[in-house]
Amino acid sequence: MKFSYLFVLVSIMSLLFTACVQPVSAPAAGFRTIEVTTPERDAPISVSLWYPPGTGGSQTVIGGNQVFQGVPVRQDAAIADGEFPLILLAHGGLRAAPQLSGWLAAELAMRGFMVAEPHPPQLGPADAQAALAEPWLRPADLAATWEALAGDAVVSAHLQKDNVGAVGFLLGGASALTLAGAELDPARYATMCDGDAAGGMDCFWFAEGGVDLHAVDFIHMADVTVKNKVKVAIAVDPELSTVFTPTSLGNIAIPVAIINLGQPETILPGLNAASLEGLIPRATYETVPDATQFSAFSECTAKGALILQEEGDNAALCTDEGTRSRADIHRQLVEMIVSRFIQTFASN
Repeated sequence: MKFSYLFVLVSIMSLLFTACVQPVSAPAAGFRTIEVTTPERDAPISVSLWYPPGTGGSQTVIGGNQVFQGVPVRQDAAIADGEFPLILLAHGGLRAAPQLSGWLAAELAMRGFMVAEPHPPQLGPADAQAALAEPWLRPADLAATWEALAGDAVVSAHLQKDNVGAVGFLLGGASALTLAGAELDPARYATMCDGDAAGGMDCFWFAEGGVDLHAVDFIHMADVTVKNKVKVAIAVDPELSTVFTPTSLGNIAIPVAIINLGQPETILPGLNAASLEGLIPRATYETVPDATQFSAFSECTAKGALILQEEGDNAALCTDEGTRSRADIHRQLVEMIVSRFIQTFASN
């Protein structure tokens, strides 16, 4: 499949993305945005913070447009009384529309978790060279986000600092594994796009941009400092699963859940992570057979697929396998993810 997840939504969102601000009556998570400074980037990054809401806040919808449904929130509400586990959320491929993972973040918040999702700088078609650093910049963003929240007087008062988890999709899944202790192998990374069986999701993008992976400087690959604070990691359709060193995978001491969306014959080679179960000591591996990689995105509106088709974009963004709706698939994923977090944190 010759596209990068980085660009799947760029043309769509440039045409259709509008703030969906309207009153909502459904129960809504608290939501606010903060800026976090990370030494690895030239400018602060934006972080979405989702949390159990206290009083106040304005009711609105985040992430809605003509193609994708938004998520009701209480913007800038107070944080509810109490302390909550922190979940670091990373969703790869959504830089053009950063709130399309709100379906999971909001649900986690309503179930008693604090959720922080950093948003890396948006990259365009000409930025393939810059994207080479993302596999180690993304985990560094998560690490910087944790440090910023722990140092924030208001937020930190509501954190169970011993209960920190990570969940990621696509490149975010690779980030979650990095926080667990996985280390990228420079030699494997340099050769992942070689030959006909290329295992990298962005190989076509790199080739179009004239990027030579064999010339990449990997000096910052292991510069992540939050590893020892993460108690559990969940990776959904993780990229780069064949690029980690077997030794580092074997040394991961925390529980890790690997989830693939689809069946063995439908999972893209660059996302198939079945082999990780045998390499990570406390890993489990599950699939959601009637899902696709696009099931990780928000639910589509009634006219979403038609709009995509008319715009010449990939209508598969709104299509799941089987007879279940995307909402049903999301409910299953939420239960799988929440149960793993609860099980791990309860044993601490």
